[in-house]
Amino acid sequence: MHPVVSAESTRRSFRVLPRWLLMLIACLASLNVSVLADGEAEFKFGQREVWVGQPFLLEVDIVNAEAWTEPQVPEIDGLTSTVLPSARESTFTQIKNGVATTRSTRTYVVRFVATRPGIIEIPPISLTVDGKRFESAPWRVIATKSEVGDLLVVEIIGTPKKAWVGQPVRLTLQIWVEQFVDRANRIRLDEADMWGLISAGESSWGLFKESLEELARNRRRPSGRRVERGDRTYFLYEIKHDVIPIKSGEIDPGEVQIVLRQPTGIAVTRDIFNRRQVEIEGIRPVIQTAGIRPIEVRSLPEAGRPSSFTGAVGRFSVRALAEPRDVSVGDPITLRLEVTDESPGIAGDLANLRPPPLRDLEALAGFRVPDDPTTGIVDGRTKTFTETLRPKRDDLDAIPSIPFVSFDPELERYVTASSEPVPINVTPSERLDLVSTVRGEDGLDQAILRGTTLTATTGGLRANHPVVDAATPRSEFEPGWATAAIAIAGPATFFTGLLLIRRREHRRSNPDAGRAAAARTKAKSVLGGEGSAADRVHASLCGLIADRLHLPEGAMTAREAEHAVERAGLERSDREALRSVLDAAETARYAGASGDDAELERRAAALIPSLDTLRPVRRPDR
Repeated sequence: MHPVVSAESTRRSFRVLPRWLLMLIACLASLNVSVLADGEAEFKFGQREVWVGQPFLLEVDIVNAEAWTEPQVPEIDGLTSTVLPSARESTFTQIKNGVATTRSTRTYVVRFVATRPGIIEIPPISLTVDGKRFESAPWRVIATKSEVGDLLVVEIIGTPKKAWVGQPVRLTLQIWVEQFVDRANRIRLDEADMWGLISAGESSWGLFKESLEELARNRRRPSGRRVERGDRTYFLYEIKHDVIPIKSGEIDPGEVQIVLRQPTGIAVTRDIFNRRQVEIEGIRPVIQTAGIRPIEVRSLPEAGRPSSFTGAVGRFSVRALAEPRDVSVGDPITLRLEVTDESPGIAGDLANLRPPPLRDLEALAGFRVPDDPTTGIVDGRTKTFTETLRPKRDDLDAIPSIPFVSFDPELERYVTASSEPVPINVTPSERLDLVSTVRGEDGLDQAILRGTTLTATTGGLRANHPVVDAATPRSEFEPGWATAAIAIAGPATFFTGLLLIRRREHRRSNPDAGRAAAARTKAKSVLGGEGSAADRVHASLCGLIADRLHLPEGAMTAREAEHAVERAGLERSDREALRSVLDAAETARYAGASGDDAELERRAAALIPSLDTLRPVRRPDR
């Protein structure tokens, strides 16, 4: 039998059921989001034994979270810490027994560097995930200072030891690496193996980075030679870089710090064909900072400096060529002036070599010379300047010798090299016979040519024909907007052109000012160029700082950039932002951390306007 359900009980059940549903929905809505969410934080320390001065990382994984904060790292004695801003994200989906699970992870990287040897305690590092607080367990690391000894010697030498402003100086980076020998296994690493142990990514190369990059583009590397020092065998690697000092004082090669991954042991194994194989069991870093032997850069002397000196330093010869040589007064003559650098050793900076001031030479007073000097074309050790001369008189028989003044570093005085005179033939220009061109009505020209006597009349020209009102119409001039525009356009164009000429002359005489003016455009171009995002960000920001502060154009490290902007008075907030971006780029380049490239580029681009306002700090006169 089936139970009998009355209509009244059925109506009562339908009235009660909605109340339970409403209560359940209200309870679920009142629950905190943190209860529903299952976000977690996982801390991953990489190692317990570290080297002083070498970075090591802590990774913090935030898993399946909707909201979180960055890790908070307290101050730690013996460690410097930085939370890298470019966190990486990843998503992993797994299907097991028909059930799909997804793990979404956002990873922050904390970069530590030990500043002293010994045991260092890392206290708990905290962050908040979906309203819950997570802390890492205390961690202890043992920092060891790598004893360099004589395993690695790095120094920079310059030639010549005493130089003048504008004189080329060759800097040579010498890296002495002791050959690794495993006497138990009778193994000696050769020259190529020892260079492979130098960590190019972890090392700082200063000005020599450009030379290394050029070698890499040509698929080459610095070659070393075997050198015996006492009872030890070294491989000596030399990297050369030429600089031209623009101010007196000391030459700054930038931060040059070499990191050698010295093996701590060698293992010998056999492959399946019983061939001997050698493997490195352990590595310890050997870090050495290069010292530079003093190079004195002196200012050019004021005494004996000719007024026609344009800044050339070295020994030069001059040759003049002209064509055509048979001309009339006022005809153009193309003068080519070839200036050749005959200095022994390194060639000078021919790209910035300026021509002699032809317009100011008294010997060229009989010629018209353009106001703006040409920039010239460089071919090897010769630079050719092309000018246009116009003879003013027909009694000129040669283009006189052109003097070129330079400062000879070996003689330590100003010298003048002159070209040979160029013979020319100048003839008088044709003159226009105005009488023969007179034309009129009724055969007036024939009367003049025949010498016909002209009859003088009284009344002037009006006596020839009667004057009527139609022949002398009266007109009134009413200036309008077009007339005003024409009147203003001429002076405006003149002053605009004059301003551009002065600006070009200023930049030519002050190359640092030209670098600073173009620094922002160059930085944006580098940032949007080719290569990895970290390399482009580093090169863009450091290059912008070097150009704005008139620093050498070689590679600049992140620490050098921070010190430079601090001396230049950059705002503290901008300095912190710069430090954060450069640290992120440096970690991405050398520590293997990956991140959001687009975010890193955006933050770098946001710093360009502030860095473009930097100005070099003037040193007080001594």
